[in-house]
Amino acid sequence: MKNYFLKEVWRMNNSLPTNQDLGQSNSDIPSMSLSSSLNENLDVLKKTFDGCDDIVFNEVSFVDKSVCLVYIAELISNQTIFEIEKGLASSLESYTQNGPQPSFTSLVYRCFPFRRDKDSKNIRGVIKRIMAGKVALLVDDTDDALLFDTNNPSEVNVPESDTERTVRGPNKGFVETIDTNLRFIRQKIQTPSLKVNYLTLGEQSNTKVSVVFMEGIADKEIVAEVHRRLSRIDIDGVLDSHYIESMIKDSPWSPFPTLFSTERADRVCGGLLDGKVAILTDGSPSALTAPTMFVEFLHSSEDYYDSSLVASIIRWVRFLGLFVTLILPAFFVGITTFHQDLLQTPFLMRIAASREALPYPVMVEGFFMLLTYELLREAGLRMPKKLGGAIVTILGLVLIGQSAVQAGLVGSMMAIVVSVTALTSFILPNYEFHQVIRFGTIPFLLLAGVFGFMGILVALMFVLAHLISLRSFGVPYFSPVSPGRKEGWKDVFIRAPWWAMDTRAPGLGVDNIDRVGAKNRVHTPAEEKVDQDGKK
Repeated sequence: MKNYFLKEVWRMNNSLPTNQDLGQSNSDIPSMSLSSSLNENLDVLKKTFDGCDDIVFNEVSFVDKSVCLVYIAELISNQTIFEIEKGLASSLESYTQNGPQPSFTSLVYRCFPFRRDKDSKNIRGVIKRIMAGKVALLVDDTDDALLFDTNNPSEVNVPESDTERTVRGPNKGFVETIDTNLRFIRQKIQTPSLKVNYLTLGEQSNTKVSVVFMEGIADKEIVAEVHRRLSRIDIDGVLDSHYIESMIKDSPWSPFPTLFSTERADRVCGGLLDGKVAILTDGSPSALTAPTMFVEFLHSSEDYYDSSLVASIIRWVRFLGLFVTLILPAFFVGITTFHQDLLQTPFLMRIAASREALPYPVMVEGFFMLLTYELLREAGLRMPKKLGGAIVTILGLVLIGQSAVQAGLVGSMMAIVVSVTALTSFILPNYEFHQVIRFGTIPFLLLAGVFGFMGILVALMFVLAHLISLRSFGVPYFSPVSPGRKEGWKDVFIRAPWWAMDTRAPGLGVDNIDRVGAKNRVHTPAEEKVDQDGKK
């Protein structure tokens, strides 16, 4: 369902960047032959790459020859372009002095110092090679393009993301340079439908920001809304993507993130193919994707590289870890304070015996343990890397934890509960969401200590009502659970096989909902019989 507010914004902001001629798949790329006119060829290429600010058209005019270099800025180094221009000038000088023999094409190949690709006389072939990282040289009065392979075989040594580790699948993470991050995306999605729009934010910092989306898949209204919110940012400096997130997010007072932050290139590419819009910031290794749904924060990149059964089981483990982190301390406080009759007598007597000499109520004890854990965690982050882990382990486990239990300040059962809660909190894949759930444990604990299980139930109702009321760029935050869309349930609580996820998430309002072609779909026997009868 389209959001009424976004429709009104779309009508009132005609000056915003619009996307014409959507649905530019590989089959929609022009397949005509190159013309002998340079201007006609450039018109076709500029129309195809409309909205791609990172596509460079370097037009050069020499004595009686006009040429143009077409390439992707992030995939080609400045040194390579310098060598091309130097060889091109040498070729044109020789061509002018010696006349038409030898041919201009032969002279260009002779002067260029790097390996050349085979010629292409077809527009589609030229576009595909440009997207693959090659430089296309178009010459006036010539009906073919000179395509040069300039890819550098040495790959940038990019460290793996520390907050989103996976065992299987790509491990390439983003860095703090926006051009390098865009190159990672361009290498994975090689199509002119991938649009890159540049902006500059920050009056003093002049930070380069790019909006990336798939034309023909992403919703035009959402793309326009992203541009509108970014254009309204008025701040001295933008030093990280969180500056942008805090100024364009829906419900700014909500603790739950309505934009997804990730440091993984494959996660961003997957979101783009699902119809999302990505925002990259120069100087930040984190990219933002919008719109965002609640269930995404419980999904990991590794879910899509494992088998469907294994990924589904692991997802249920994450859902269990979410509830354990949020409710376990509150449940223990409530059951020992108000609902002792739910426990078996031997277990109840053991808990009562362990708490007989403790000076504080169980609610105060739990709050003290959670606060101590947060202090130790923060101290470990601020300590030198080589000393932090060892010192925090010795101080937290031996001197504080064990000594506090032996001194009779806290009970052993509460120490176990807080330890399990702290451990299971790291099951959540997204760090920002992990922080929200971890600190959400404290109000649940206090309500359980005052009202028992009724306090936990009321808190869950308020959280659920708040989640259902949230929106992310007009998309319901709790979609496709509420509002319920059965087409999107294939990738919520389970991860269906790829051949079964033939459509994109319907809640995103994408323009092209089909993900898998008809030949990859699994048909029922009745459908196969109809197909066979039709062929006969």
